[in-house]
Amino acid sequence: MVLLGLTALYHLFNVTLYSPPNIFRTLSLPADCPNFILHQSWKRRAELDPGFMDMYPDSMRERFKAMENRLVYEVYGQDAFLNCEHCTERSDYLLYLTPGALASYVGMAVILGIATTQTSHLNKYRTWGSAALVLLAIIEYGTYQKGAEIVSLPSLKLKGTLVGYRGAHLIRHGFLAMMSVVMTGLLLRATGGRGVRDEVEILNDLCQAQEVMIQRHRALQLARVASLRDPALRTQFVEYWRSREVEYGLLLADKDFKEAREQARSRIDVAAVMQEADEYIDAIMKAGERQAEGTSSSTAPDENLTRVGQEMAPLHLGTN
Repeated sequence: MVLLGLTALYHLFNVTLYSPPNIFRTLSLPADCPNFILHQSWKRRAELDPGFMDMYPDSMRERFKAMENRLVYEVYGQDAFLNCEHCTERSDYLLYLTPGALASYVGMAVILGIATTQTSHLNKYRTWGSAALVLLAIIEYGTYQKGAEIVSLPSLKLKGTLVGYRGAHLIRHGFLAMMSVVMTGLLLRATGGRGVRDEVEILNDLCQAQEVMIQRHRALQLARVASLRDPALRTQFVEYWRSREVEYGLLLADKDFKEAREQARSRIDVAAVMQEADEYIDAIMKAGERQAEGTSSSTAPDENLTRVGQEMAPLHLGTN
């Protein structure tokens, strides 16, 4: 949960507060401005800002004399434009940017795995998250492909902001931030706000709920016995159940009801359901035994169970 929260903050920072370096946005100039205007603005900004030349070296200005280089810079970003020495084709720039994008996806997948692999009932969220990451990778690739089809700077302006490196940056970090927030909410909802629980904790909760159910059933039986001691209440009780038996008998005599009942029964594979339940209970019991052995060799294996769970565990093990 904490990792997902930190991940959401990191990607929100990249979307809202951080912007990839771009000389044309820094100088407030269009990418297709004349060379002399770019040269003058460059020199004027370098005189006012001592660190300007460190971020935007003068060698960039010389390369920007060619409009094709400006287009590559706008589509694939400053990092690929300056540091990819072997890049000659646009596909080379895309390959250069691929490891950085994959690192974001792998990191998100690892965090998602850490948050969802502790218990089996969270597997569906891991599956949904993995599918969303694959979809995001396809969308980002399409963003770069859309930028690769642009042949001039004027046509780049018409495509908007969700094109090329800047568009991929906004889509990737925005989607991952939203995904982190959504997954955090889903995990909190699945765990009831108490954090991730293992199988033993789930079994304890089930035993406690069953104990409450048994106590309520006993209280209901006592109330029924007490009410049957009164002659008037006993008469009403007998009459009520006789009327229910008559109604049920009439219902069983109905042909449509019989057909619907048999059809519903035929759809239920009782043997398969019982087998799955036995396998699930066996897995939980084995997990509890391993946890008990790991924590302390002197601790009883059913120490963490409630009284009802302690009564039920030997019965279940005996049936197996």
